[in-house]
Amino acid sequence: MIHTTRPPVKIGIAGLGRAGLEMHCEELAKFPELFKIVAVCDPMKERRDIVRETYPECRSYRRYADLIDDPDVEMVDIATRSDDHAAHAIQALKSNKWVHLERPICSDHDEAMVLRAAAMKAGNRLLVRQNYRYEPAFIKVKEIIESGVLGNIYNIVMRRGTYNRRDDWQAVKRCSGGATLSQGSAFLDQALILLKMPPVKVWADLKRVASVGDAEDYMHVLLRNQAGLTVDIKYSGGRISNDPLFRVCGKKGEFTLYENETEGLLKYINPKQELRRRRASVRTPTLGSFGRPEQIDWREKKVSLKTDGESGMDLIWVHVFNAIRENINYPITLDSAIEVIRILSIIKKDSSFA
Repeated sequence: MIHTTRPPVKIGIAGLGRAGLEMHCEELAKFPELFKIVAVCDPMKERRDIVRETYPECRSYRRYADLIDDPDVEMVDIATRSDDHAAHAIQALKSNKWVHLERPICSDHDEAMVLRAAAMKAGNRLLVRQNYRYEPAFIKVKEIIESGVLGNIYNIVMRRGTYNRRDDWQAVKRCSGGATLSQGSAFLDQALILLKMPPVKVWADLKRVASVGDAEDYMHVLLRNQAGLTVDIKYSGGRISNDPLFRVCGKKGEFTLYENETEGLLKYINPKQELRRRRASVRTPTLGSFGRPEQIDWREKKVSLKTDGESGMDLIWVHVFNAIRENINYPITLDSAIEVIRILSIIKKDSSFA
């Protein structure tokens, strides 16, 4: 439990679907001292009634305009359809509200620049929800890399997805559905952080595998930075095998972590072992060998993820509260979110998927 002497932020939630109702409401319930849901908005009355059963004093609106006109709403939490995100955010910003915007922040880079201008005009009150930055698995990967135990990192593999014959609006192109914007906006954000510098090469392949809509449900992206580090991202709606969630390859070891696991495997060369200087030879090697044999002192150990109450993706709400009530800089910059959209726009434009 987080204690504060500040009053809770009064929230109006726009959109009561999988994100707004099943994610945001459940997450906010963990921080009753920080937030109070005072209003909700959704065209479906039965969705609004579900929230009012838990929060009887909460006002409910069918029209989005009525929500942002509510003087009691300090922050609009936008969890509507992806193709409405930018327009709804701009409307709320013009009403002098704080805005917490679900990913993707918009549909393409041109729309992102319009959104950026609106946010600047409104005094930078736009807070983007890149909550996968606080995923325990991702936090652990960063810790392992920064420890130096793996040596120079040259390749990072990220794998996500499950077999899903999806048939809702997220499978429809005209609704800005598809894996690139929905899942790609989260995992590309992680990849750009791991790269530590802008990619100089981007390769991508999009497909529709299991989805019954016309949007892609398979996204394979390969990024390379100036230093030679590659990040290989694959999300598949037709995934069957359980590939590693993360595999980090360094010149002195490797870290592997599978989905839904609380421990990863770290395999590395004993830091105390001195690797003697060697030179390659043009001579014919001994049969059955790859040059002169060398004994490597490999070490292995299980590494646990941090899964206590002070970690996890829900804690993005603490940063939201601190930005509004404590005037602490929000750690996720709008420019970083726009860079994600810029690269995703390039991927969608250059892909052969139609």
